[in-house]
Amino acid sequence: MAYSKKLAYAPQDADGVVQDIKGYKDVGYNGELGIVAPNIYFKGDFEEELATQTFHEVPKAWGEMAKCDKEKGQQDGYKNLSFKSADGTTESYNQASEDYWTEEDPKDYKWTSAYYECPQIASMIDWFQCEMTRVRIFQQQPGHVMPLHTDFDNQKGMAHGQTVRIFVQLNDNSNADFGFRFQTSDSDVSLNLQKGQWLAFNQDKVAHSTWNLSKDRVRNAFMFVAKRNEWLDNIMKNQSTPVVVDCRELAKNRSKRVA
Repeated sequence: MAYSKKLAYAPQDADGVVQDIKGYKDVGYNGELGIVAPNIYFKGDFEEELATQTFHEVPKAWGEMAKCDKEKGQQDGYKNLSFKSADGTTESYNQASEDYWTEEDPKDYKWTSAYYECPQIASMIDWFQCEMTRVRIFQQQPGHVMPLHTDFDNQKGMAHGQTVRIFVQLNDNSNADFGFRFQTSDSDVSLNLQKGQWLAFNQDKVAHSTWNLSKDRVRNAFMFVAKRNEWLDNIMKNQSTPVVVDCRELAKNRSKRVA
């Protein structure tokens, strides 16, 4: 005798035929504890553009953050290249206000020479339709591991919107040397972003860790300090198939507009 059992959570019609292969209702990106890693990929000659730039030492930590930054290995484990900074220079690293607990305002930050000298990378930045404060490449050095931690951006205030972090992997990671770990109250996820992949999360609520297991290669990854908006919340809405954003083509069109 055939065995049949209707499951209460399976969407079925009167004859027991399952109608919905998804079986759940999408409530969108959870801006508090969620992590969004879209099936939208960037393609371009990022390493070739970065070869024209000079990376800088990470400056001494703020007094309030000295202990935390030492534990994370900020100064020893990373180098910096700013594309948008408080004073418009590539070596500038910290926020605009001298008071660490002042919320960052996107209007207080300027594009640097790196932004204008790297058209493919600039085209990638421009693709994001959300306001940004600091935009920089946080170059993790070989063998460095940053431990799990949370940050304090939104504790400084949210008058200009909720702050999120966006990371974009820029160099080849086919050997899985460069990784992320994310931890929330109910999730613990590790992943290796490949070149051109990106993700976004709330750095105040989602604990995050990074590592570079390579002995001789740096990990070049963008870090955008960005303001969450409707565009970012809906980035995966109706996104059923992967999208490749060709930054080479965007840069060509960018050059035509400038000319």
